[in-house]
Amino acid sequence: MPPTPGYFGRTPTIFSPSPAPDCATDQVQSDKLDFLPLAEWDEDAEYDEQLPTHMRYTIAWKVMFNRKKVGSVTEKDLVVSPADYWVKTLKRAVEELLRMKKKSGQRVRSEGTAVTVKVDSRCQKNLERFFPSTIDWKPVEKQLRKWSNLIRVGKILTIEIVFNYRGGDDGPSMSVSRTAEKRGRVSATSRMLAERERAIHNEEENTGRPATWDLVYGFMRCDVRSCPLKSDWCWEDPKDKKHYKMRAPHLERLIDYVDGGGSLDSHDDVPSDICRDLVLESQTGRKSKKTDIQPSLMFCQHNTSHSSGYFVQSRATDEAYKADFRKICQATLENHLDLELILEDPDSGFFVQRGIQIGTARRFLRDIKEWATVMKSNGVD
Repeated sequence: MPPTPGYFGRTPTIFSPSPAPDCATDQVQSDKLDFLPLAEWDEDAEYDEQLPTHMRYTIAWKVMFNRKKVGSVTEKDLVVSPADYWVKTLKRAVEELLRMKKKSGQRVRSEGTAVTVKVDSRCQKNLERFFPSTIDWKPVEKQLRKWSNLIRVGKILTIEIVFNYRGGDDGPSMSVSRTAEKRGRVSATSRMLAERERAIHNEEENTGRPATWDLVYGFMRCDVRSCPLKSDWCWEDPKDKKHYKMRAPHLERLIDYVDGGGSLDSHDDVPSDICRDLVLESQTGRKSKKTDIQPSLMFCQHNTSHSSGYFVQSRATDEAYKADFRKICQATLENHLDLELILEDPDSGFFVQRGIQIGTARRFLRDIKEWATVMKSNGVD
């Protein structure tokens, strides 16, 4: 018997035919499911009933140690909240797996945790979060509750978790050093990472929290084996998933952004000026023309009776930071210091005596040296 035709002009309901069935089923019922209280949870019981009365989801987690997967586990039909499951079971399981894989007495440091909440529906976008230290389960649980109705129509909610750890005897600086040796040169990146390791240790000792350096470098690390750039660090464009190689100057600017209160939960949070520079460098090549370096560096120029010098000014967003760089430019002008003289005697104390913060002075001297090297490589004297 053929189906009865619908009434034209009638307001469609959730039971009306739809050209997008997956999307239509996303709105079957309005009553959302919630998590089973931890006190009522029986770990040995099965919670796969046909008509669910509580939230039901899957956790697929893995541990990355020194950029290699050392173990993974999938837990299905979980009904308690992710926060409760973390405290009751998952945290201990991760620690035990890590203890089995690391060497005896080896120092291990967390490099952050990536969490993705997803549902097998093409109409819903994944929720992606990166937690540098403690995992905040609130947005994860909020997203699960939002999608809980989909469980009634057979959809599967999944939390994918990647725990990233680094062993103390196989740190990034050693890895980069080995790569540099193979290439027969010591790269600027390897020097930056050596400085990074010292800064990490000092900051963690002083604050008791993971250092910003460690968080940024860990978050931007490229673990995609098929990456055509074969780079240690990449920015992935959220729109087309294309990778752009990140160098030490880009990472430092990102560190400054985070230190200034900026959020870095996904690659979409990378500031637009850094993204623009990465795209431009990818399109033109760093050494093709003199203008290629201008997007990533800003200059203040002056003319004297003897020479014309360029002085690097950071893309700082903090006004006090910008003011320090303006003081540096003013001090160089007043004392007739050109580029060659500064490079011959890079004295940060000279600027500190004139009321400039030591960190700003050191950054200026380091960046101007790098700028001079790039200019020379472009054939500009």
